[in-house]
Amino acid sequence: LTLRIMGRSARVGSGNGLWALGAQVAFTVPINFLLVGAVILYRPMWFYPAAMIIVGSHYLPFMTLYRMKIYGVLAALLVLAGLGIGLYGPPVFSLGGWVAGVMMMVVAFVCRRVTLKEEIRT
Repeated sequence: LTLRIMGRSARVGSGNGLWALGAQVAFTVPINFLLVGAVILYRPMWFYPAAMIIVGSHYLPFMTLYRMKIYGVLAALLVLAGLGIGLYGPPVFSLGGWVAGVMMMVVAFVCRRVTLKEEIRT
């Protein structure tokens, strides 16, 4: 929807053989959130840190899908921050959500800038 609002195509090219992988990767997050549900039964404060680890690990295949190393950086930052907040962070329930949100917004702008530069070159 956002791509269409920006006047851009939201379709994946027919020559992209990785489309199926992208769809499969997307389904890992809701499936793994079943584990988050189990974790918060015993440690409710771990909701966002656990979510950060799951979402971060799901970004690893994006390095291959989109050929952008920034997704590996985002994955590492989310996983490490999730571990750090979960194990050593202050008892602030939403801290992980805010940290993850800021990280993803920064990476979104970096990716947009990289993409625009590539489009100008071609």
